[in-house]
Amino acid sequence: AGAAETGGMFIGHDTTTGQRFCFDPWRLYEKQIVSNTNIVIIGNIGWGKTNTAMAIALRGIATGHRVLVPGDPKNDWTRLAEALGGQAIRLGPTSPDRLNPLDLGTPPKSAEPESWRRAAEQRRAALIVALVEAIAPTLAPLPPEIRETLTASVDGLARENATPTLPQLVARLADEPAANPARAALAVLCSGPLAGMLDQPAAATPNPAAPIIAVGTADVADNDLAHTLAVLTATSQLASATGEGRRYVIYDEAWRILASPTHLERVNSELRLSRAKGTATVLITHALSDTDKAADAGSSAAATARGLIALCDTRIIFRQAPGETDRTATELTLTSPERDALTALGKGEALWKTGTATRRIHTDLGATERNLFKTDLTWELRNL
Repeated sequence: AGAAETGGMFIGHDTTTGQRFCFDPWRLYEKQIVSNTNIVIIGNIGWGKTNTAMAIALRGIATGHRVLVPGDPKNDWTRLAEALGGQAIRLGPTSPDRLNPLDLGTPPKSAEPESWRRAAEQRRAALIVALVEAIAPTLAPLPPEIRETLTASVDGLARENATPTLPQLVARLADEPAANPARAALAVLCSGPLAGMLDQPAAATPNPAAPIIAVGTADVADNDLAHTLAVLTATSQLASATGEGRRYVIYDEAWRILASPTHLERVNSELRLSRAKGTATVLITHALSDTDKAADAGSSAAATARGLIALCDTRIIFRQAPGETDRTATELTLTSPERDALTALGKGEALWKTGTATRRIHTDLGATERNLFKTDLTWELRNL
């Protein structure tokens, strides 16, 4: 069986046979062609990675799926969300949009209120721990007693104020000497260059009814810590806003995720639970060498980063940057003909490996899609 036989949304055509090519990760999984619904898209700049990812997103929405983009460092996805009538949230210390890590958000209409609240409170507690560990990596993993103190303090604040804020939590922790290291970490978000991004009441809340929600992080794209904190918060709150139903969770510029141990562990868990949660996680990155940014090459974190690729049973491989082809061929176990095909791919064309099947596919875009998806500087300047 092959991917073309499973139906699904139209992607393009097989440049070897000329046949139409359709794709649906959940159908592939149901037919046991792939072992999971996750997708990795790899390729050098300018060969069509983002266009293909956006085609999957747009056509996925048209077939009834939702799309979540927790971090968009180039504003490509926020633009698309606005064009499609979805929700764009732009984060940064000077942005009018703000997320509050202590805000539980809005439950989906289909959610059972009490069970949703319990799950949202658990996500909130985990998020606060993740923020502390991201700001102060030497504290990771956070000792159980500090975790418990943080959770108890947040719960106590929430009983007094339905929607507390980080400055209130920092003030409350002043009475908990054992939690001083965590308090100092969270205080970084309330003063200095990071203030104004996550320390105020929410000015935006993820909308459970939106077909696509994209969180723009371009304003903090040059600050790795700020970007990490923004995406951690967005990931948690988008999860709270999502009910039942299949959805794509897209991480563009995935090397930024791999560069953060906190993100690395979260995405690793997300990939492993994709089948149970009904998600198809999409990792978009320039090259497999990007996984080296996770940590020292021989560390457990680096091994985990490299292992993420193994958790994506659909692999979409575009032309590689100079010097990357050999590593790509080795780590993805490409055959000699597949390696030759990789070096000859044209723009918009990729090797699609779904389970054991490999096809050479060109992503076919309509005129409206080409206009929506343009991500070059000329398009941006023309539309200022």
